[in-house]
Amino acid sequence: MAADDRLAPLVRLGPPGPYVIFMIIAALCWLPLRLWDERDGSALVAIVRAGLGGVIWGVFPLVLSRTGRMGRKRRTAAEPERAAGWRVTEVALGSGEPPADEAGRAAVADDLPAVRRGALGGAVVGTLFLGALAALAVAVGWTASAIGFGVVLVAVLAVAVRTARRERRLRARMAPVRGG
Repeated sequence: MAADDRLAPLVRLGPPGPYVIFMIIAALCWLPLRLWDERDGSALVAIVRAGLGGVIWGVFPLVLSRTGRMGRKRRTAAEPERAAGWRVTEVALGSGEPPADEAGRAAVADDLPAVRRGALGGAVVGTLFLGALAALAVAVGWTASAIGFGVVLVAVLAVAVRTARRERRLRARMAPVRGG
């Protein structure tokens, strides 16, 4: 597949932002089915079951977008440049070193706020969503599910902290040296 034919990422945010978004979307998609399954039972159990589906199925759009099988079609002429810039940012974030060329440094500088938003937003929204699901699971007696939600919450927070540290370190390395 040529670089020009690649699909653009679904969401340009730093980790764990995309996972949290896809997890919530998947849970909302599962909710009507789970409410239908539990129509004679508890709606709270249906919400916990939909949350479990969201936690599990929220991973698949990320995997598919990484393999190039899922994404969005390019809509503008500038989209290939932005997608290439985002790939440079992902590599720089993973390695901790800014790119050597000026165009790569500019792309990383443009994308660092999105990385920070993904880390912070993923941590806050993930904590609210998974914390509520864990509390709800305890309330309906699904202790194992509550523990599972807690484990996923810890993983989301760990990824958010790691991403924020890498972003901060990369931003510091890109700052021009001042002084005399």
